[in-house]
Amino acid sequence: KNKRLKHFGTLYGGYDISDEKFVKPIVISCGVGEDISFDIDLINNYDAKVFLVDPTPRSKIYFNQVQKNFGKTFVNNYNETGYIEPKNYNLKKINLQNLIFLDKAIWFKNKEIIKLYFPKNPDHVSLSLNHIDNSRITKKSISCETIDYQSILNLYNIKNVDILKLDIEGGEIKVLNSLLNSKNLPNQILVEFDARRTPSYKNKKKLYQIHKKICDKYELININKKGDFTYLMKNML
Repeated sequence: KNKRLKHFGTLYGGYDISDEKFVKPIVISCGVGEDISFDIDLINNYDAKVFLVDPTPRSKIYFNQVQKNFGKTFVNNYNETGYIEPKNYNLKKINLQNLIFLDKAIWFKNKEIIKLYFPKNPDHVSLSLNHIDNSRITKKSISCETIDYQSILNLYNIKNVDILKLDIEGGEIKVLNSLLNSKNLPNQILVEFDARRTPSYKNKKKLYQIHKKICDKYELININKKGDFTYLMKNML
């Protein structure tokens, strides 16, 4: 097991990572919502460069509200509601060079149009790919354009990715299946497996298969209280 695991961000929106060999890490953070405590903490602690990838309307609005406060010194005063007031982040170091917002959905194909479905609970910010057999989701949807992992790297001329975070409400298995064939893999993968919320034989099998595939190249070093997995590239151990 890796010795240095550190938690950043809230319990709700945060993750546990290994910070060994971090020098201005590059982070691709897919699934933004209204809690970017993890991303802000990485910039404040390590001078990270973070690419936020999320096509949902509320995430865009939220990022714009946070952006208006860039450069202001606040105290990190986080809560666990899933919504953090922009003035509750310390944004002194944050600017459009180190926190970049991409209004697309990460997917295994580039430039597709996919539908994302709204939650029944209006307080919930996340939209979902899966509306079949999903009691938490309505039939109301938006269409958004997709981008694949390699295209994000090409778009921003990224050579090395330190962390890829996937909190993408049902898209993660397809994204990981295609991404694991990339020549330019991230050093760490942080993932919330949506299928764990709806246990079934089919979902269990899917999870087992993708976990096994990831473990060819990565070691699972942590599962946090919320059930998010942290995988570290084997050559980083």
